[in-house]
Formats: sequence, C-alpha cells, structure tokens
Amino acid sequence: MTVFSSARTSTGKLAAGAFLALSLSLAGCASTSGVGTATPGSVGQASSVYHGTVVSVREVTIQPKQSIIGTAAGAVLGGLAGSELGGGDKAQTAGAIGGAVVGGIAGNAAGKAVGTSKGFAYIVRFSSGESKEIMQGADVYIAPGTPVDIIAGADGWKLIPAGAY
Repeated sequence: MTVFSSARTSTGKLAAGAFLALSLSLAGCASTSGVGTATPGSVGQASSVYHGTVVSVREVTIQPKQSIIGTAAGAVLGGLAGSELGGGDKAQTAGAIGGAVVGGIAGNAAGKAVGTSKGFAYIVRFSSGESKEIMQGADVYIAPGTPVDIIAGADGWKLIPAGAY
C-alpha cells in the first residue's frame, strides 16, 4: 500500500485556517470610542463631572496608529504563502521571508482599516469659561448650543447632553 502525503495541501489548509483566524481577529478590533462604551478598568472608578455648552463640532476619522494583530497575522499568512514559492530550500526560505514582510505590511494596513471609525471633535465652553476640544465616537451627535455634561474618567473625556442619563 502506498501512502501519498501532500505538503502543499496541508500548507494550503494551514494558510486557509490562518486567513480565517486573521479575519475573525480583525473583526474584533473595530474601534468603539463612543459615550456608550467603557473599558473593564473604568468599572468601579469615580469620574469628575463638569458642565458646559458645545460651541462647535466637526466630523473626524479615528484611526489606530498600528495593528499589532493584523501585522502578526499578515506576516504568518505571507510567510506561509511565500514558502510555497520556488523548488529548493533557499528559494522557499527567501519566499517565506519576503512573504512575511509583505504580509505584515498588508496585515497592518488591513487591521488599521478595520479599526477606523467616525467620530466628532467638539469645542466645549465649560461653565468656568475655559474651552477645550473633546473627541469621541459618533454614537451620539451633539449640536452646537447644546448644554452638556462633561465626564472626565478612566476612559478619558466624554460628552453627553445635559440630563440625558
């Protein structure tokens, strides 16, 4: 009885599995920076509340600086794909290294794109007369002239319409 083993088939299955893992991990990286979100570290922490009025608002794009998960997953996938190139050990090694570099760059870009979200930059005049710009996710839009509660806590600064919660 002859048993045939295909390294390319098992590598292809491994690459497909890694691609699925990358897709799922990047889907979990979507940014949620709105007023309705909190990190586990903020639970049980006290926040300071100030009062003020929104003076102006502009739309912004919130984009992460880099995607560690996307870079790592892309490098693994690129290395696997690159190692399939060439017939000799040296060619496969070179292909794996080149594929890992290109895959890492592409994975980082994909991770950043998935983590990008819309937000608003608000100029707020505090009741003390001081003004600050506060950026947050786009889950709540607050029009200029609206009185707001300004919450300074473990998750940063957040604005909500006064008396809304």
